[in-house]
Amino acid sequence: MKRNNLEYYDLNADKWWNKDEILYVSNHLNKSKFEFFSNLVPDWKGLKVLDIGCGGGLACEFVANLNADVSGIDLSFNSIKIAQQHARLSNLKIDYQRALAENLPYQQNSFDVVLCFDVLEHVEDWKKVFSEAYRVLKQDGLFLFDTINRNFKSKFIMIWLLEDTLKHIPPGLHDWNKFIKPKEMIEVMKSTGFADFEIKGFDLTGESSFKTLRSILLKGLNNQIKGEKAELFEIKINNDTSVCYIDKAVKIS
Repeated sequence: MKRNNLEYYDLNADKWWNKDEILYVSNHLNKSKFEFFSNLVPDWKGLKVLDIGCGGGLACEFVANLNADVSGIDLSFNSIKIAQQHARLSNLKIDYQRALAENLPYQQNSFDVVLCFDVLEHVEDWKKVFSEAYRVLKQDGLFLFDTINRNFKSKFIMIWLLEDTLKHIPPGLHDWNKFIKPKEMIEVMKSTGFADFEIKGFDLTGESSFKTLRSILLKGLNNQIKGEKAELFEIKINNDTSVCYIDKAVKIS
């Protein structure tokens, strides 16, 4: 099976805004992310915001509706087209471009906030993405992002359980070898020049116990047998970074 299959986004771009499709789950995840980041950005009005890996534009439209000045880039040409179409239908002015996360088409010191959700574990060079985010941010600008830890637990949950067994995530979408340990992330943040960073767990299981994982597996398999739609996970922001984690970093100079 091909891993880190990014063709999925081009082939399924028309499903980004379909509430019955897996890509729309990003909207469920974004609600928790922005709730957490609202403590850092209480007012988005007038801020220049860039979303790296914007997909169909779900996060872009969220902040655009809060009166931010929003730009979004993505590698998927079809996803960009869908994002542009949906923004027009929503009467939102969002600047979308097809571009590489490692080579952003913007001048330095252009943005107040850079977002990067569900992206770092997919790119060719995530360290270069950090460098580019730092370059385009203004002084004291915020880099807000999330990714997946690399350990046995994340392989079990994200790959074996959610992808290969329950199919809650399209099989082959992730490559465990591209997941990033928090320790590695901290080292790169420091070497890039970011400071005042804070890593928190983005817990999709609600608890980290084997009992909870067993319950998820049994419920998921039961839903498959009945032909029912998978339930959305409860999300908690806590100190458990063992699977998914969320982070903020500040450009200090």
